[in-house]
Amino acid sequence: MSEQNNLYSQSSVFTQSGPYRPLLSTLPDDIASICQFTQNLLIHAYWLDKYGCSESEFSKWEEMQVRYAADILALASSKSTTSLKERREPKERVVSICRDFSLIVCTVLRAKGFAARIRCGFATYLTPENFEDHWICEYWNSDESRWVMVDAQLDELHCDVLNIDFDPYDVPDSKFLYAGTGWLLCRAGKEEPTKFGIHGFNDLPFIKGNLIRDLFALSRIEMLAWDTGWGILNEYLAPITGEGEFELLDQLACYSKDSDVDNAEKVVKSNQYIALPDNWKWNQSPTLSELFSHFNESVVGA
Repeated sequence: MSEQNNLYSQSSVFTQSGPYRPLLSTLPDDIASICQFTQNLLIHAYWLDKYGCSESEFSKWEEMQVRYAADILALASSKSTTSLKERREPKERVVSICRDFSLIVCTVLRAKGFAARIRCGFATYLTPENFEDHWICEYWNSDESRWVMVDAQLDELHCDVLNIDFDPYDVPDSKFLYAGTGWLLCRAGKEEPTKFGIHGFNDLPFIKGNLIRDLFALSRIEMLAWDTGWGILNEYLAPITGEGEFELLDQLACYSKDSDVDNAEKVVKSNQYIALPDNWKWNQSPTLSELFSHFNESVVGA
């Protein structure tokens, strides 16, 4: 294993499994079993009705806000009297989004010593004719010497409803675009920026946010999908301020598209427009409920 892949086999701050590491290490090694373990613990926030579940907005947003894998596993443990490995009902699962499914798969793989990382970008298979905001997990397949993309969100129900015609445990490059790939396609005029986003949030400012979050993910800083508040990502839909910023984002997009880990780490650590401020605390980022409140007020006031 290369030095880089060896790094990805180690837990980050966000993928540490704490007291659950012994249990995770006993799971089967195959990716299908790891994804099924994850699907048994999590339920997607936007699909609750399809599983016959309902949650208050408050409790839903609270669970979606859980940042660290160990805390997600602890919350899952608290929602059922059975082991994390035992089959549970949808109502006993943690309300989550795609980032969390990918984070838990990544956590399990790293706990077992496999190289894995999560990526931020856009899926072509969730909303027809659009590129929807999405996260997946990649793991290093040593037999084939390549990174394999995995979408653990795509359980049997998802695959049926969405008519998925590919292997969720080996997602083709054409089905999931790294954020940088999406940015470059739009800048070249090959795709329409307004097709990239989710729930009415779209266009180049949205792609910019995903691009920066993908560079952090490549650097093993697996932030929440709405983390903002610093540098050129000072707000959720931070406008691009001029040609200089466009040129910077074009370069950053190449790092994302090419999975250029070394340069991603350099900008995340030292670029004044990208790096987190000294003494940054994650609670300085807005919560999901705060973001919804802000944008709802903006719509009302428009």
